[in-house]
Amino acid sequence: MDWTLPCLDEDSFKKLGVKLADYVNAGVVFSLSGNLGVGKTTLARAIISQSCNVNTDIPSPTYNLVQSYESNSNVELWHVDLYRLNSLQEVLEIGIEEALIDNCCIIEWPELIEQIIPSHSIYIQLDFQDRNSSSLSNQRMITIKTSNPIMTSFDGLYG
Repeated sequence: MDWTLPCLDEDSFKKLGVKLADYVNAGVVFSLSGNLGVGKTTLARAIISQSCNVNTDIPSPTYNLVQSYESNSNVELWHVDLYRLNSLQEVLEIGIEEALIDNCCIIEWPELIEQIIPSHSIYIQLDFQDRNSSSLSNQRMITIKTSNPIMTSFDGLYG
């Protein structure tokens, strides 16, 4: 299944995060791809906030690589940022293989580990509508692809 959604502003990210939080469960992987500044961390924060009832600041795992949370359904949720890593071996050292099975994972910059991400993952590509602009005011397009049978429609998400 594939969906392409406009993401007009930060509120749109929050609405999408609320919807995606419904799918937080053991073995579910959200694979977030896109250029710097496109909103991967903003979307991850929205999912975490909703699925884990976190009302405080949600830090980016850019420097410590992994932030772990307990979801409302008692599933450990890993927020992983692979931007600073250079090899699959470095990623394996943080225990990602077990986490992909036992936990729910939100992975930013997943390209380094594509070969070990389960095929039923939820792939989310974030792009600026004007690919030549990285302006914060530039609207985004979000493409969601998955073969995961738990996913339902995103029709009417913003309306």
